Amino acid sequence: YRGKSSNNVLRYSLLNFNAKFEDIGGMKNFIIMKTLKGLLVALFMLCTTAGYAQEAIKYQGEVDLGYSIGVGTFNINRANLHTIHGAKINKNFSVGLGIGLDLYHNEGDLDFMLPIFVNAKGYLPINEKFSPYASLDLGYGIGVSESFSGVGGFYWSPAIGIKYDKFKFQIGYVSQSLSESGFSINMEAVQFKLGLVF
Repeated sequence: YRGKSSNNVLRYSLLNFNAKFEDIGGMKNFIIMKTLKGLLVALFMLCTTAGYAQEAIKYQGEVDLGYSIGVGTFNINRANLHTIHGAKINKNFSVGLGIGLDLYHNEGDLDFMLPIFVNAKGYLPINEKFSPYASLDLGYGIGVSESFSGVGGFYWSPAIGIKYDKFKFQIGYVSQSLSESGFSINMEAVQFKLGLVF
């Protein structure tokens, strides 16, 4: 692809890989939906195991810095800046709306995606400060740079993490689909995040 712009490479990839991975893509979508269903059921069961005592719902905000290591066919690394704002329902469950900026870098090319998503977390508090958790993001990523102009697609990220006081660390999987003119690809990565909860 030497000499081609990132946008041309993306379009070339969409055209060449769509047919090759059409059958695999169908199976992959089936697996993804099964995984999402399982995660949502697990999060629901986690939050419903909370005590029956009434707890006041309160605002919860989060800011995360992360780095995602690309895996799979389109293994492009990316830096992440995300923020989530929503509600802490009780000690076992929170939900919020998130927005972020993902910086993709590949052989000197820089491209930006803007993921907008719903986040849900289920917590298993050990004490007042320490709590393991499971997290799930579901949303849509929008291309905001010249090379990604006009492309976007489904965004999702399951993760597990640890919250200690106001700080958190998590590791997860992230998938960003890019679709254009009926063709699509998935850019997958293993994601690490450090964050602040307020």
